[in-house]
Amino acid sequence: MRQLAKFGIEIRETDFVLRLTDDNGEVTEFSSSAEQLDQMIDVFNDLMAEDEEDD
Repeated sequence: MRQLAKFGIEIRETDFVLRLTDDNGEVTEFSSSAEQLDQMIDVFNDLMAEDEEDD
């Protein structure tokens, strides 16, 4: 499995570009709506909250 090295989000006129870079420098880009980014943030926050509850 590739390791995430860095990421970025670029705002465009009608959507966003999510840019993921792996530890080999390979870049993968995804177009995303604001709603999709919100969903990703919500899922991440839920996972972090579950992890904190386990501690």
